[in-house]
Amino acid sequence: MPTDYPVTLPPVPQDPETAWHAQRVSDTVFEHPNEGWPSATTMFAIDASTATEAELRVLAWIHHSYEDDLHRAMATAKSEAGPGRWHVSLRLLGEF
Repeated sequence: MPTDYPVTLPPVPQDPETAWHAQRVSDTVFEHPNEGWPSATTMFAIDASTATEAELRVLAWIHHSYEDDLHRAMATAKSEAGPGRWHVSLRLLGEF
């Protein structure tokens, strides 16, 4: 089930890329529909014990490390990439 921002985010370790093995695994795909908001979607991989924890960690990592505006963001754990590791899609709505 997707996690929408704003939501209470977990604490972020000093180095989430190392602690959570967080990494970007795809280029950002931009969509500009005729109606509604444009979107940008990027896939990430992150260590977590559940899909919900993975979604929250991606939101917390991006919010902490990149200071992106996550207003109207949605994180969705797409698949378990291995034991305790998830692929998470992050979709942002806005003007790009």
